[in-house]
Amino acid sequence: MARHALIIGNTAYDDPQFAPLPGATADAHALATVLADPAIGGFTVETLVDAPLRPATRALEAFFTRAARDDLLLLHLSLHGWKDRGGRLHFAMTDTERDFPGATAVTAHALSGWMGDSRSRRIVVLLDCCYSGAFTLNALHRQRGTGAVDVTEPFAGLGRIVMTASTSLQYAHEAEHDVRYSRTPAKPSVFTSAVVAGLGDGSADLDGDGLVSVDELYDYVHERVRRTIADQTPTLSMDSAQGTVYLARSPRHGDVDRLTEMRTAALDPQAWKRVGSLHLVEQLLGSVREPSRDTARACLLGLIADADREVARRARQLWHERGLGEIPAVRPPRPARPPVPHGPGSVPGPVAGIDFGTTNSAIALFEGEDVRLVPNAEGALTTPSVVAVTADGQIVVGAPAARQAVTNPDHTVRSVKLRLGTAWSITRGAVRLTAEDVAELILRRLREDAEACAGRPLHGAVLTVPADFDLDQRAALVEAAGRAGIRALRVINEPTAAAITYGLHRMQGTTVLVFDLGGGTLDVSLIEIGDGVVEVKATGGDCRLGGDDWDRRVVDWLLHRVRERHALDLSADVTVIQRLREAAEAAKIELSSASSTTVRLPYLTFMLHGPVHLEETLTRKGFEDMTQDLLLRCRRPVEQAMRDAVIPWSELERVILTGGATRMPAIGDLMSSLTGGRQPYRGLIPEGIVTGAALQGGILSGAVQDTLLLDVTSSSLGYEAAGGAVAQMIARNTTIPTRRREWVATSAQKRQTLILHVVEGESTTAAECRSLAVLELTDLAAHPSGTPLVDVLFDFDANGLLTVSARELRGRTKELPIRVAELNRVHRQAGMPNATPRQERLPAELEAKYFTGRTWKVTVDRASVARANSLVRSARWQTLKELTPRPWDPPES
Repeated sequence: MARHALIIGNTAYDDPQFAPLPGATADAHALATVLADPAIGGFTVETLVDAPLRPATRALEAFFTRAARDDLLLLHLSLHGWKDRGGRLHFAMTDTERDFPGATAVTAHALSGWMGDSRSRRIVVLLDCCYSGAFTLNALHRQRGTGAVDVTEPFAGLGRIVMTASTSLQYAHEAEHDVRYSRTPAKPSVFTSAVVAGLGDGSADLDGDGLVSVDELYDYVHERVRRTIADQTPTLSMDSAQGTVYLARSPRHGDVDRLTEMRTAALDPQAWKRVGSLHLVEQLLGSVREPSRDTARACLLGLIADADREVARRARQLWHERGLGEIPAVRPPRPARPPVPHGPGSVPGPVAGIDFGTTNSAIALFEGEDVRLVPNAEGALTTPSVVAVTADGQIVVGAPAARQAVTNPDHTVRSVKLRLGTAWSITRGAVRLTAEDVAELILRRLREDAEACAGRPLHGAVLTVPADFDLDQRAALVEAAGRAGIRALRVINEPTAAAITYGLHRMQGTTVLVFDLGGGTLDVSLIEIGDGVVEVKATGGDCRLGGDDWDRRVVDWLLHRVRERHALDLSADVTVIQRLREAAEAAKIELSSASSTTVRLPYLTFMLHGPVHLEETLTRKGFEDMTQDLLLRCRRPVEQAMRDAVIPWSELERVILTGGATRMPAIGDLMSSLTGGRQPYRGLIPEGIVTGAALQGGILSGAVQDTLLLDVTSSSLGYEAAGGAVAQMIARNTTIPTRRREWVATSAQKRQTLILHVVEGESTTAAECRSLAVLELTDLAAHPSGTPLVDVLFDFDANGLLTVSARELRGRTKELPIRVAELNRVHRQAGMPNATPRQERLPAELEAKYFTGRTWKVTVDRASVARANSLVRSARWQTLKELTPRPWDPPES
């Protein structure tokens, strides 16, 4: 990991409209000296003073585009900066002409483009522009008042941190007689001088840990500048910066080297080095500096939680020897290990497992021999599946979107997982987002977190979906993942992923029922585990049932109480509903461990006589009574899975509960009553699904040996036959991958066209099933009625991808019909049974004789589903339905 700095300081300008800044030279040299000092910054520094446009442009582009992924880049600009009439920001070089900024200045847009092309995810920009964020004309400034002009906005992007000398409208160049600078022309800048001082003597090391982070430097500079110039306030903007970015070491801190060495040793993948780190921990526990002691104590807690027994034992021994008291019951997890290097021929990057949830999403990495959950930028292991569009058209994702949901309920998107594969969209101003767009934004955030943690791009990911998701919804999720830069290696059902986590290393055969109740979906799978094989016997669920439904019942009850007490209907007030929804979720969680809870919402709304306050007590019994029908809906998929697998309840050895909503006591009681009093297993809450997805990624990459996953189809697949009936090709709960073949014909004489309408669902009527694709077969051979025209093949692979192909049956003579007697003769010669409509394989003689026509093929994806739905809804479909094929019923031979 290299550290590079580029400093540009311009003192003189050819254009007289720019005042000279002779102090910029001192700024550049002073900062370069501090950053290059091995004891402080250790940067490789390039300094440009009074550079014309071309050399500066060349240096800036090379600075960003040649950087490696793990490099820390610091750019410091000490010069004039201004915004033109269109609000575009420019930086003045020595030969810049103010009347032609687009051709003679470095534009913020170009600079942002070079940053975007850089592989580095850690870019720090220090802007010391004497006209930071300025408007050009006094009149324009007055028209717009104190509008919010952000000098950092053009540089928004992953991992970028921008610190400016002043807020956007300070030092606006309004007129010649009213120009205020962030410096007097002949003296160094107050802003840059503060940066140099804070780094040079370690004053910016505010927490005393021996390292100066960007946040500490900003706090130090902000206070120092404010004391010097009362109305100057530096700004700091961070965009998806992962973790803490340290710029320098404190030269006055005696523990810094030992702290760095301790951190490195404690994260080493070799256990003996982690044992060695305890020696440094012991030394730092006796440090006179409190921050050093706190850091050592935190590191020791991480080693106590180490997976290696000897490391954990010695760490606990040191804890008690130092008399640190009781070990906290909740210990922080051991810090993430550095990425494991891969040799030639191995997977080029880590494989991730992604649990794209209705309420929250998570991502985990499989590296080496272990799965580790990836924290997001806020440090949490789960990211809210929430996206919002703000009033100014900005899009926020995750926790920031969830925090503003109360004030922006109309344009905050939740539960988008349930809208995948539909025509749903949200629009605000010029921003329009479909369900796939929202999913893409959430998945991109997960990918960025994982890549920042791993330090390199992902090789691919295994995605989990509800077991009851149809092919259209699965295809929509895969499409969103692809647009987010994620290569979907496999899509597996959520309960299957939970079963992998539970049964990966269990060699003894066992039958388990996985009951996964999340925020918006219920999934049930019956799975046999043993000898390294995880085989799904049956799966099902309800993709419209989840913890959110229990929340809505509480919301409805609260609305009813408000109507009773105040004769006020608040069901149409979106802000009130959002507050009630959050309160209902909190009440549901509290009732999982308490017999009653009180919902208090002061100032819920206002009436003529004053504010309306809400305070209601809800008991667990009352909560369970109002949701009794939801529990009944939970029973049906469980009973259906047991019937489909033809397994008696007595052979079921364990019920595994996963998903946040299974914490409700009523769910555990329900599963216990269904299994004759057997207590369910709750050990997989809440990370079981994402861990199983990451383990499946390890299986696919070859890192996990001697393990096989056999999944099943969640829905039946077929095509529309004569009369609108469904000719089933692949039944629900069929083990995948699988292939099914059938010969089809029309009942009409000499028919030369045929429509193959592919559907998914359990109904026997095509109109009640989901349309997946339509193949229009034209110019067929004019065979007699009842003679097979087309050989149809359904190919369902292990990734849940369905490919449908239709081959024309055309003999050596165009009018040659295929007779059953002839087929039976060929089959007898080949040692095969008599001909039937379904044949997995055909003799080579029959293949060569009859499959000489054309082939139509379609892979089910979003485009094929959209085309099929559009065609089925059109008036033309009523005519085409007459050409729908029917299964071939061969006459008696």
